Amino acid sequence: MPGNEQYYPGPPGSVLYDARISAGKTVLETAEALNLLNSYVEALENNDYSRFNSPLFARGYIKSYARYMGLDEVPLLKDCDRICRREEDSKEQKPARLQGQAKAPGHAGLISALLLSLFIWCLTVWIYGGTPEPELSVTVLAERMVPLSLIRSEPTLGEVLLGGESGVHKVDAPTKAIDGGGALAALEFEFNESVWLELRDAQDQMVISGVQEKGVKLDFEVPGPVTISMAYWPAVVSRYNGRKVELSALVNSNAVRIQVGEL
Repeated sequence: MPGNEQYYPGPPGSVLYDARISAGKTVLETAEALNLLNSYVEALENNDYSRFNSPLFARGYIKSYARYMGLDEVPLLKDCDRICRREEDSKEQKPARLQGQAKAPGHAGLISALLLSLFIWCLTVWIYGGTPEPELSVTVLAERMVPLSLIRSEPTLGEVLLGGESGVHKVDAPTKAIDGGGALAALEFEFNESVWLELRDAQDQMVISGVQEKGVKLDFEVPGPVTISMAYWPAVVSRYNGRKVELSALVNSNAVRIQVGEL
C-alpha cells in the first residue's frame, strides 16, 4: 500500500550497493543469484541505465535486485523513473539548442576534397608550366643469351660475378643522339663499389659495357628508353632524367637487367 512504502535516502544504485555490502555479497555472487552479467549489476549500482536497451529492462532488474536484498522496490522504481525522465529531457533539449545554428551541408566533406584536389592540380600546373611530369617506368627484363661474338669481345655477367675481370673492354659513350633514335634521356650513374655495367640505348646500341670502379660517376645523353644490366645494382645510384631508379621493390637478386623510360 502507498502508505506503507519505505523511503530510501539517495538514488536506487546507492541503496542497492549499500544493501549488498551490508549483506556481505560480492558483485559476482549477486550477478549469479539474479542471473545477470557482472557489468549489469555494476551499472545498476551506478545508476547507469544507458547500458540497457530501454528503461523497462532497468526497472525489471531493479525490482529483482531489491527483492533479492529484501528491499521495497516501489520507491526505488520511482527514483529510477525520475532519472530516466531527466535523461530523456536532456536528449530532447540538445537538438532544440542546435536549431538556430546553421547546419553544414551533407556533402561538405566531398566538396572540401574536390576543392583540395583542384588546388593541388592548379599548383602542379603552376610549378611545371602546365605539363605534368611523365611517369618513370622501370621494367625488369629476363636474362638473355649472349651471342658468341660478344662473349669473345665483352665480359659476360657470369664472368664478372665469378670475379673474372680479365679482358674487360669499355666502350666510349656517345654524347649525341643516334639518327632515328628516341627522345634524348639523361643518364647518371654513381658507383659505391666496383660494379659491372652495360647500357644500351633505344636502338639496342651498346653505350658502355665493363667494370666501373668504386667512386666513378658517369653521365650519358642517349635515346630512351634504355636497357641497363648491372651485376650488383645495390652499389649503384642510377638516375633517369634526374629521377632515381628504384629497384628494391622490384627485384630479389643483386644482378638485374631492366628497361627504363618515361610513359
